[in-house]
Amino acid sequence: MPAGVDTISSGNITIELQLEAEILSGLSEIVAAVDSELPPMGVEFYVDKVRIDTDIIPPYDIMLNTALYEDGEHQLSVYTANEVGGYASATVTAVFDNTAPAFTSLVPAQGQGLFFEDGPLHMGLDVADVNPLAAVEFRVNGLLVADFPAPPYEGDIPWETIYVDEGSLPKNLFLQFYARDFLGLVTEIEYNVKVHRRLAWSSATLGEIWATAGLLPDGNLVFGNLNNKVTCVTPGGAPVWTLDLPGGISVAPGVDPSTGKIFVGALDGRIYAISSAGSQLWNQDLLSPAGGGLVVSGAYVIVATYDGKVRALTTSGGAEAWSVQLPGLISSSPTVAADGTVYVGTQDAKLYAVKNGAVQWTHPTGGEIWSTPAVGPDGTVYVGSNDGWLYAATGAGESKWVIEIKGQIWGQPLVGLDGGVYVGSTSKYLTRVDAGSGTIEWSTKLDGLSYSSPVMDAEGILYIGTTAGRLYGVEAESGEVLWSYTVGDSIHGTPVLTPDCAAFGSTDRSLYCVHTHPPVE
Repeated sequence: MPAGVDTISSGNITIELQLEAEILSGLSEIVAAVDSELPPMGVEFYVDKVRIDTDIIPPYDIMLNTALYEDGEHQLSVYTANEVGGYASATVTAVFDNTAPAFTSLVPAQGQGLFFEDGPLHMGLDVADVNPLAAVEFRVNGLLVADFPAPPYEGDIPWETIYVDEGSLPKNLFLQFYARDFLGLVTEIEYNVKVHRRLAWSSATLGEIWATAGLLPDGNLVFGNLNNKVTCVTPGGAPVWTLDLPGGISVAPGVDPSTGKIFVGALDGRIYAISSAGSQLWNQDLLSPAGGGLVVSGAYVIVATYDGKVRALTTSGGAEAWSVQLPGLISSSPTVAADGTVYVGTQDAKLYAVKNGAVQWTHPTGGEIWSTPAVGPDGTVYVGSNDGWLYAATGAGESKWVIEIKGQIWGQPLVGLDGGVYVGSTSKYLTRVDAGSGTIEWSTKLDGLSYSSPVMDAEGILYIGTTAGRLYGVEAESGEVLWSYTVGDSIHGTPVLTPDCAAFGSTDRSLYCVHTHPPVE
């Protein structure tokens, strides 16, 4: 008898229920074999305890149309009796399958944009079917590229196998997903996807680029290099202008969002104000290079110089509005809160809060501070230290929590709207910390040290560069690395996000713009 048979008999009569198979599809014969000393009165046939037919003339059988029932398990039963009170029954569990395999997910999805640099074409499917599959096949542009006798149904297809190279991009691919179960039921889905280059453009210079680029109100990008030049390019990478300065530029420029003015700190110890058209407006000798990037706050540009001095200069002419001399050298950028308080870390292992030229409070750490402070929505100040710990202080300078990240923290922590604080370090990890409790929620290993800061787009994707010359796209919720793009040398500056690209410089002397999402056509 088939597996799962349940029989009952009384008197000198027995019955056996016989099926074509344990999985039935369409019209299927159901047979009842009766053994009785006296002729039976007939056989009743049941599906899920509902009588569907009676056969009174041997051989006892019926044709069952399984298409009248839902796919899945069903109970088939037969019952017989004779005139002297003998009876017998048998029940078998069978599977009805009248539906072709159903694809529950397909990779890549229909209309999805792909990037050549992200690796080979990954194809895969998940399927729902009560019947095992006999064959799964993937085709690209008509070529059979993978077939599977059993799950998992996924594979990586080298680009050269399907005749895709960088010179042919962008390129449409015609994908076909085929599945057949053991009953011969077939499902096939086909559609197009497009392959792009992740690199949108690059702009070569003659000097190493260490700092973050500035984004102008018109969408142009401005950046400095160690070859004493400030360069402006369009959102598409076309050159707009280049300005020579007496010193190299290793820190991020400040940009006035209302006027487009650019403020650059050079290694000659001067601050230069430059128009969005590339002409020099004024310069101010501060006798020491800027320790970090410049920050525009209203009518002032805030600059912290390596010699430990923090100044507010007017954006109009560079006049000093206020200044304060701190006891430690400065190798980080200042941060300006909404109330005008300036936060800056120093090499004497302290975080300083300065307002209108007066120190409001200090907060100690266990090592030199090269990290740029970050201010959360509730006024909490987050800063990393070279001792490998991340510190959170209240707006009054009191300790909220500290957590060991490991490695020196040089970049600015990113305070996300999702309740996470994200920080990279020289431990080669990108880490998410809960802003409220200070507990680590995940740490993701990267290739190379992180001197730069992470940034996040509206879809919750983090971007950060490393000294291995790799820009990473990381999912903020889980820490999963989604993709990476490699350039010729170290990435020190923080990526700048444009509508569909991330722009960043490298010590290989080029500024790059890579697509964070497929181009909109």
